Formats: sequence, structure tokens, C-alpha cells
Amino acid sequence: PSPPARLAESLAAAPQPFLVEGGGVGPPSDELRAVFAVFGEMRASGVSPDRAAFNALVHACAREGDVPRAEGAFGEMVAAGIGPDAISYTCLLKACAVAGDHVRAERIWVEMQQRTNHYSTYTPPTPHSYAHLMAVQRRAGNASRTLQLLEELRASGLTPSTVHYSLALRACEQHRELPNSLQRALALYSQMRAQGLRLDSRGLLAATRLCDAHGRPDLSARLRQERSMDLPFGGAGKQRRSGGNS
Repeated sequence: PSPPARLAESLAAAPQPFLVEGGGVGPPSDELRAVFAVFGEMRASGVSPDRAAFNALVHACAREGDVPRAEGAFGEMVAAGIGPDAISYTCLLKACAVAGDHVRAERIWVEMQQRTNHYSTYTPPTPHSYAHLMAVQRRAGNASRTLQLLEELRASGLTPSTVHYSLALRACEQHRELPNSLQRALALYSQMRAQGLRLDSRGLLAATRLCDAHGRPDLSARLRQERSMDLPFGGAGKQRRSGGNS
């Protein structure tokens, strides 16, 4: 295969990828050293890496939460005259989510959407972009920001997925002491069911814990039963699974 194809194959086979020899959160793995070699071959043979190749490198760093190397690959791409796209930024956000760096994630989020930034005119977030930022904010304990992002996602015309609702439910559960936390969670649950979505395991655990914390074991049991039967909350009949038909 061509050098770019070999690079993609090497990235896919590397379980612990890092980008560069210097910087990052640790020494590159043996698997990534092979990726370095392929990337070096590309340049030695006069083949210039394209956006897809750089995005693959940024994503490789993101999988390990290596934000410095992810940003290094991103910067190298820009220095090569290649403008980043939504995938590029989303990979950076993923790196921050894995690393738990919500401050840097917000900085990247702002940069991504600045219409006069020095990379491109405007890069609209994707559902994956929202999911990564929601994840890192929830992990940091910023429940309000997590829920705000869900509303921003809807306002942008995008459709929330089970992942987004699960993160929002887990954010509600983080502040179970608030009087309206259960009401907010049940509203989210009803919204996702109206979309034909089904709770994932972590969302179910957060919702049932919240019900129990508010002295509503009856609701907790009902949620478990409805998930096992795949029934809509408060209704009858078979509910569509995500992406499926009734």
C-alpha cells in the first residue's frame, strides 16, 4: 500500500499511540515508533501528509489523553498550510476529555468557533465535539456546564444521542442534593424516550441513584423495569431503540 495507507494501518494497529519523541505524557510506545517510521518514509519519499493523515495522528494522541502531542500534531498541520476541520478539533477535545483537562478543552472550544480565528473562518461543532466537552466538564464536576452544552447542542439544530443524555443524567446525579435535580433528570429521560432512545447502563445507574436519593425507590424500580422491557416512560407499547424501528 501507499505510505498514507500504511500510516493509517499502523495507527489502527497501535494500541498506545503517541506522536513525537519529545514532549507528551511519556515515551512513545513501540507501536508508535513504527508509525514514526512510516510518517518519516512519507516525507523522505516526497509525499506530503494531508489533513486525513494529520487528523489520524491527532486522534492517535487523543486516545491516550496526550494533549501536548495532540496539539503538537495539530500545530504541525497548520504550519504545513493545512487548515483544520471539525475532525481535527474534535480529536483535540477528545484528548482533553481523556486527560481530564476541562480548562484546555474550553479554550479549544472557543478557538474552534471563533469566526476570525487564525486557522479558519468558522468550524461548527459536531455531536462528537459536544460529547467530548460534556464528558470532560462532567468529569470535572461542572454539572451546570454539562447541562448547558446539551441545550446548546439542541439550539444549534443537532440531535442529542444516548451518549449526550447519559452524560446529562450523570451530571444531574452529581448534584442530587438539589431539590429540582430529580425533576430535571426525569425531564431529560422523557425527552430521550420521545426520540426513541434507550438508557445506557451508566445513565440508568445515575437515574436510579438519583431516584433513591430523593426517596423514590418506586421510580427507580420503574426505570429499571422499563429499560429491561424497552418501554417508554409512563406509556405502553414497544419503544424504538436508537437507530431502529418499532
